[in-house]
Amino acid sequence: MSIPNPQIPQELSQVDDFTDYVQDFLADETTVTEIKCTSQQIEDKDFTKIDIRECVFENCSFRNCNFEKASFIDVIFESCDFSNSKLHSAYFLRCRFIGCKCVGVDMCETYIKQTTFEQSNFQYSYFDRTNITDVSFDNIDFTESSMAESKLKRFEATGCKFIKNNFFKTMLTSIDFTRNVFVMPIVSSPPAELKGAIVDMFQAADLIRIWGVIVRD
Repeated sequence: MSIPNPQIPQELSQVDDFTDYVQDFLADETTVTEIKCTSQQIEDKDFTKIDIRECVFENCSFRNCNFEKASFIDVIFESCDFSNSKLHSAYFLRCRFIGCKCVGVDMCETYIKQTTFEQSNFQYSYFDRTNITDVSFDNIDFTESSMAESKLKRFEATGCKFIKNNFFKTMLTSIDFTRNVFVMPIVSSPPAELKGAIVDMFQAADLIRIWGVIVRD
């Protein structure tokens, strides 16, 4: 899948205190643009409705922060930590997550377009009622995460762990799981979500148990 890279200017302004820097932008509801933040440790802060464009974040921690209804366009997150943060109803366009830790992150009802996720941990995360279009997941751990009632369009995954994921009312038609770990999904009964999903014979042997069929070794 060909996904455009974030459009980042060559020259960015270094920001040493992101929380302090963005206060006026939040108050005025204006866009934060063309900055770079490195090695920031931020916790329990409210960035609701922040609009961030053409920016880079490296080795930054935003643990238990609130980014509800935030907008991220042309943004790179490298080696960042969003664990237990809230990004409910956020919008992502042409973004990259590289080597990030996002355990327990709330990304419900988000819109994610033309975005790549690489070498990152999304265990116990929430993507319920999320719209995902033209998105690539490469070596992502989704163990026990939830994607219930989501819409997946041109969704590609390689080397990912889909273990005990909640796909309730999320149609997996044409999604190729053969290059991933895909076991014990939570689906409806009967499992309409699995119709048209692409799996290998080993995955199929595990999934057939959902229909109550016993497979002897």
